[in-house]
Amino acid sequence: MLNQLKETFQKLGFTESELESLYAQSVSSGKSIMTLLESLNRIDSRRLVQMFGNLYKMPVTDLQEKDVPANIIELIPKEIAVKFRVVPIERVANNILVATDRPLDLGVQQNIEFKTKSFLRPVLDSEQHLDDAIQKYYGKGIDISSLHKTDTAGGKGSVEEARTEISDSKEVEGPVIQLVNDVLSQCLSRGASDIHIEPFEKYVRIRLRIDGELVELTQVPIQYKGNLITRVKIMSKLVITETRKAQDGNIRILIQGKPVDFRVNSVPTTYGEKIVMRILDKSALQVDMRKLGFDQVDLERFQNSIRAPYGMVLVTGPTGSGKTTTLYSALADLNKIDTNVMTAEDPVEYTLDGVNQVQVKPEVGLTFADALRAFLRQDPDVIMVGEIRDLETAEIAIKAALTGHLLLSTLHTNSAPETISRLLNMGVEPFNVVSALTCVVAQRLLRKVCDKCKVVDEAVTPKIFEQLGIPAEFAHKFKAYKGVGCPNCRGSGNRGRLGIHEVLVMNDSIRRAILDKMPVIDIKKIAMESGMKSLRQSALIKMTQGLVSFDEVLGSTVSDTEGQEQTDIHEAV
Repeated sequence: MLNQLKETFQKLGFTESELESLYAQSVSSGKSIMTLLESLNRIDSRRLVQMFGNLYKMPVTDLQEKDVPANIIELIPKEIAVKFRVVPIERVANNILVATDRPLDLGVQQNIEFKTKSFLRPVLDSEQHLDDAIQKYYGKGIDISSLHKTDTAGGKGSVEEARTEISDSKEVEGPVIQLVNDVLSQCLSRGASDIHIEPFEKYVRIRLRIDGELVELTQVPIQYKGNLITRVKIMSKLVITETRKAQDGNIRILIQGKPVDFRVNSVPTTYGEKIVMRILDKSALQVDMRKLGFDQVDLERFQNSIRAPYGMVLVTGPTGSGKTTTLYSALADLNKIDTNVMTAEDPVEYTLDGVNQVQVKPEVGLTFADALRAFLRQDPDVIMVGEIRDLETAEIAIKAALTGHLLLSTLHTNSAPETISRLLNMGVEPFNVVSALTCVVAQRLLRKVCDKCKVVDEAVTPKIFEQLGIPAEFAHKFKAYKGVGCPNCRGSGNRGRLGIHEVLVMNDSIRRAILDKMPVIDIKKIAMESGMKSLRQSALIKMTQGLVSFDEVLGSTVSDTEGQEQTDIHEAV
């Protein structure tokens, strides 16, 4: 089929190398080429489905245009629809017409036919349409009805064994085990970054963080709290009997045959232990810097900094702002056969082939500072330390940067200029900062306006653009957009996220300001005069390009000080 794809894709403007890259990505991720192409938004969804229908020799359909009656949906039970990704749309005699986003394996088809006592006629539709239809017809939340079928919520025996693979069989697994499996599966399928399990007085709330926002998945009756928390703690190898202090653990499981890691933390609250699980899906890790949202000029400034032979490059921002992704993209760029790359992380979130990664363990005396000291005796070229948390780590990092090494790390500050102030407040001498520091990148993640339902936001007038800092001569040329909600974005008006960046590159003017102990506001002014775009300016450029909404800009960034608000929007013109 690859040869057929090549012929078709060449007509659509794809190069052979692009197709080979997609094919390799399909093999490594387990996703179909059609699904990967759909995510690129380079081909209309209907045209894409029709094209693959011809390749697969399958008829096609459009689930968005159908309203399937309940009696037809009942022909395929929920567990079968979710497991095998099929949705019934019509019945003719003893034949069921089912929509799917991939050709059905003969064994799978026979399995479904045996369970439904009917013959299947598969038709093709896109992955997104399938996801939306399954959510629409089989419920957007988690089915907790099975919990009420047993008084023990699975019983002690059902939570004693921490399985390594998620099963879809409710007959094999206890109800609580199945509930946890369903939650983990939903986290992956809905593109969530975190799972929150929160006990309250009368119920346990389960929420997912999707595109930066928490969305409620389901509420579990309070009587199942103990079994639910115990199940997660067993899977993550936490101490079950310890409920008085916070614990950290991890889960490694297979979801639909795909290995996925979760980082788990429990903390005692008024009504019991709250658990947060962060998904660490290596296949979803974006290590291509060109796809992180950098403007072209900022990308070049950042790339030039990390390709320098020595110096310290810091990435800063709050938790969840994408700092780790930016650092990993830098490491992927620097990871060559002739380069010794070493990292100290807490925890090691993703493993990178060819990179020497060290998990710090403060409880046994292996701190960031200890790891850095050891690295300096390991003949490194590039060192990455997960976070500079104290003066000791900062001083060793600066020593590394001053002795011919490239040092990458993160700090928790609100802007790039404030990073300099933070280092000075830690106790780092100003002359060390100006000698070692070469670049600071501050970043945030903003929700993207949904491409399928975005409309012009008529409330944002040229006058408002001017008030936001867009020069008057350009303000009338732009429009703001917002999402009104659709199945593609599940009614939120936003789908996906992209980064905004503030890239401060050290120069003589900034160095003199640091040595003169000038305030942060003056350092920021000098940096902006030297070409740095602030986070607000970066967000405004994204807004004028129709990528983010006006509300997202105001809610995620702060105004620049007076006299610095004129936004360089030439990239958007």
